[in-house]
Amino acid sequence: MNRSELERSWAATKRHLSAARALLRDDSPPGVDGATLQGFEECLRDNEMELALDELEDLGLACHPDAEFWRHLMFAAESMQLTDRAAEYKQRMQRT
Repeated sequence: MNRSELERSWAATKRHLSAARALLRDDSPPGVDGATLQGFEECLRDNEMELALDELEDLGLACHPDAEFWRHLMFAAESMQLTDRAAEYKQRMQRT
């Protein structure tokens, strides 16, 4: 993957992560493992996409968002080529 393709992939990942975050309330409680919206924002700002995904996943487990949240996480995981996690989010999306 060349630099241009990598940057497009990062931008797509960031769009999906941001869209998922937008589906959570600003006063969402911490995640099961202590994730926070602030932690997500810090990871995203530092371009730590997989860590940002981890934060949102943990928050989602605590907040029980709708299927659209899991759909955005699935697309973000696919963009990062995290196929096992994308499959997990697809299952969560279908169960919601």
